[in-house]
Amino acid sequence: MKTLYIVVLLAIGLAACKNNSSDPAPGNTTNQNLLNTWKVSQVLEGALDITSEFSQYRLTFEESNGSKNFTLVKQDGTSFTGSWEISTDETTITLTTNGNVVTLSGVRISASELKYATDEDGKTGLVRLNFVLGPA
Repeated sequence: MKTLYIVVLLAIGLAACKNNSSDPAPGNTTNQNLLNTWKVSQVLEGALDITSEFSQYRLTFEESNGSKNFTLVKQDGTSFTGSWEISTDETTITLTTNGNVVTLSGVRISASELKYATDEDGKTGLVRLNFVLGPA
C-alpha cells in the first residue's frame, strides 16, 4: 500500500510538471497580434503629418514552421521581403533583407494597432518617422 501511495504521488508530481500549453512554442513570436498585414493610419516626421505620402505602405508579418518572414511595400510602391526578429520585451523588431537591416524601435503591438519609430532616408538625410498602422 505504501508503494502504491508513493507511485501515485510521483505520478501527480510529474503531471504537475507538464508543459503549460499557454507557453509559446520555441521559435514562435510571443505576440500573435503582430502576424498580420498592416497599413498606415498615421506617419509623423516630428510634428509634421506626412501620412498622405504613405498610402501604398503595407507591412506583412508571417511566421510558419519557425520561419519569420515579412513583406514591405514602401510608400513609392516598391516592395521587398526578408526575415524578422522581435526582441524578448517586444519593443524592437529587426527586419533583414539582402544583408540590410532596418530597426523598428519603440514597438507597441495590439490587435488593432502597430506603432513604431524608424529612421528613413529623407530629402535632407536620415529622418526619424513615427508610424501608427492598423490592420489592412
